[in-house]
Amino acid sequence: MESALQYGYTCPSCSGAFSIPLDRIPPVRARFPCASCGEPMDFPSREQAQILAKLQLDAAQKAAAAEELTKTTPVDRGDKVFRVDKRGWEDDYLDRRSVRNLIRTGEILETDHMFGKDGEWVVAGELPELKPLFDLKRRSKFTPPRCCRTHTDRLAHFVCSATDRPLCEECAPEKAFGSNNVRVCIHCGGTIKDL
Repeated sequence: MESALQYGYTCPSCSGAFSIPLDRIPPVRARFPCASCGEPMDFPSREQAQILAKLQLDAAQKAAAAEELTKTTPVDRGDKVFRVDKRGWEDDYLDRRSVRNLIRTGEILETDHMFGKDGEWVVAGELPELKPLFDLKRRSKFTPPRCCRTHTDRLAHFVCSATDRPLCEECAPEKAFGSNNVRVCIHCGGTIKDL
């Protein structure tokens, strides 16, 4: 199974997403041009890529299991559940308080599409229960710092390199790679940047 592992990576210049078999990655860190835009990219060593590939596979399996669970089990959070139609938001089920925090920080815009009661995607600014929140955002003179999208009551200190998802410390745990400790996105297993 390990020989079939693929290391997924994203070009920092063109945001192209690619994967490569582990045996094609050199044993030491290297720099190669992007297959799409030609800009240079840094690659981890084969050993580091193997650890990252396992984390990516684990995250994909957890996401698939969570998606299967939501298909068979209704989500009960004691409040209406909202979903946002944006890349990287596919697995996020948000209650009204979470949506309020994300509107205040500018993560959710009036023009974003959200899943409505009738099963259709509708413009967020047209949902009656969200209109007052957007009104407050427009009148506010201050925009709070970004919050973690999973734990919206916590400040985000990091951001996922692949999805631009804001992450708190719990969502960006430190993992040991050889003698180095590196923070990774708990949702996709990818690398993270400081905010």
